[in-house]
This record gives sequence, structure tokens and C-alpha cells, in this order.
Amino acid sequence: MKIVVTGPYESGKSAMIHHITNGACINIERRGTTIAMDHGLANIDGLNVFLFGTPGLLRFRTMRKILSSGADGIVFVVDSVDAESDARAKLFFREVAFFLPGVPCVVAANKQDLEESRHVDQLRNSMRFLAGLPVIPVSAKTGKNVDNMLRTLLYLSMMQWSSVFSKFAQYSGAPDGLTKLMGDLNISREQAVGYLRRFELRKLLTVQVGDEEFSVNDSVRPLLENPVLVMRK
Repeated sequence: MKIVVTGPYESGKSAMIHHITNGACINIERRGTTIAMDHGLANIDGLNVFLFGTPGLLRFRTMRKILSSGADGIVFVVDSVDAESDARAKLFFREVAFFLPGVPCVVAANKQDLEESRHVDQLRNSMRFLAGLPVIPVSAKTGKNVDNMLRTLLYLSMMQWSSVFSKFAQYSGAPDGLTKLMGDLNISREQAVGYLRRFELRKLLTVQVGDEEFSVNDSVRPLLENPVLVMRK
């Protein structure tokens, strides 16, 4: 699954990706500030999670647009300590809503390891634009709640695709899997092949030559059949 980690400058996006990937990530930065992107890969219960961190300075809007393309979920990181960053967070959230309308999003209220961090209720009151979204208190430094936050987002993302994923699992290995997928979902061949391409790139399945047959990777089949499993550690 492709997850975009975004938010304002110095909210802790790079540290978040570094923790989730156990340091197996790249960061294109200058003087400690991300100027292009962070990128890393994590494996959650057999599910490959491709993380793309966006630069936090406002002038890198084009780069954020490019990195956001095709995202399955959004981690929106906010600074629980610095109240002055709330206004920047609002600008970034408007941008996210424009680039990725309808894409599942969780809010990572970062820096909860610090004594001066604000409670979730305070953050919601200060940043009312977050209404309706899960706001999860985390610390990228200590790892507190980071796994829970990521699993919550993966669950929401997979539920959005649950009707497609269940058919992937059902017709995995069938000689006419594509035709059955089209019929059950009432979609065109072009759209069905688009789904196969999208999730082949995310390593959920393997598509045979000609696209008519596909096979779900064994490691993710239980999750496609029952996404709630991703919430169980």
C-alpha cells in the first residue's frame, strides 16, 4: 500500500518514517530539512507498505503533488508542542484535501513524549479542520502508538477497497479471473486491468501475461479476505 506522510515543517515526518522502517529509508535533505522526499518500505503482517514523506516547506508544493499521486492513505503529522505551527498545518491540510480527496487519513499528534505536548482534545479545539478524523497521540522518537496509528490507517485504506480485495481473493488463480472481476464489480475491462496494475505494483498480487489471470500473494490473502486482521498485533 502507498502511504503519504505529510504535514508542516518540523512536525516530525522524517523521524516517523525512520521509526516505522527501522532506519531502512532514504532522506533527500539539506541542512537537516527535507527538500525532496523521504522514502522507505515497511512490512506489516506480510503487507508491503511504501512510505513517501513530503517536504514540509510551503514552496515545495509541486513535489508534494507528485509524491501524493495514487496514495492509498495519508498520515498527517502535526506538532503537539508548537501551537504556532497550527496555522501551517491548516494550510497543508487544505492542500492534502485538494490533492487526495476521499483518501483515508489519520492524524499523528507527534511529540507526545514531551511534557509540554498538548492533549488530543486541545489539538482538536485548536485545529477544528481535523473534525471527523482519527487523531492519535504518538511519539516518533520513542515509538509510542506509532504502530497502532499505522495499523489504523491501513485498516481504513483496506476497507475502502474491501469490495475489490474480496474479489481478488475469491478469483485468485482462476483462468478467467479478470472476466469474473469485471462481472461482479460491474466495471469495464480497462478499469479492472487498472485495479490489477495498481495492486500488482503494491505487491498484493501477480498478474499473468494477457491480464486474464491473477494470483494473490499468499502472505496478504488473509488480510484481503478480512482487513480487520491488520488491527490485531
